[in-house]
Amino acid sequence: MVLRLGTLNVGSLTGRSMEIVEMLERKRIDICCLQETRWKSNGVCHVNSDKEKYKLFWNGQKTAENGVGIFVREPLAKEVLDIKRINSRFMWIKLRLEKQTMIIFSAYALQTGESEEMKNDFWAAFSDTISTIPKSETILIGGDLNGHVGDKTDDFDNVHGGFGYGERNENGNRILEFAESHGFCLLKTGTSHNIQKWTISHAN
Repeated sequence: MVLRLGTLNVGSLTGRSMEIVEMLERKRIDICCLQETRWKSNGVCHVNSDKEKYKLFWNGQKTAENGVGIFVREPLAKEVLDIKRINSRFMWIKLRLEKQTMIIFSAYALQTGESEEMKNDFWAAFSDTISTIPKSETILIGGDLNGHVGDKTDDFDNVHGGFGYGERNENGNRILEFAESHGFCLLKTGTSHNIQKWTISHAN
């Protein structure tokens, strides 16, 4: 089975859920990780277009800030085995895909202007969560990680495919160090196509 995974920083999901589902339908996306939903609390709901049905899992906080979510197309949504809502910046779902168990994260890292302490707390919590997942399970991360990994691999040849863009910044270093420490690779740095470079995956 071919799984089409996407990710999208929506700015705000309020009043846009149908618009986004129609876009997912056009692009034939099976699962889409959302960031900056700005929805409070957490929950599950169904959003249907004329042709497709999607199930949305989301997690927020008491105020309408941050927030993450994951759209899953039916009938694939029936294969979701578990949901883990860690905080308003990352969550995961576990699903069965044929004979494989897969963990899909939606993650929203802190922006460049935030304090180093807050950034460290985010990446430490993310790393701790990854460490609890058995090595036998495939991990995919779709997210807005708010960093530029640049177009050079430097000392990260094992995780960076050499087709990034621009200059690497400090947040990009954090992303690469995180990927290296957990055996991930940045999928979209492995192609020269002019497309968004956003997803990281377990290297196994």
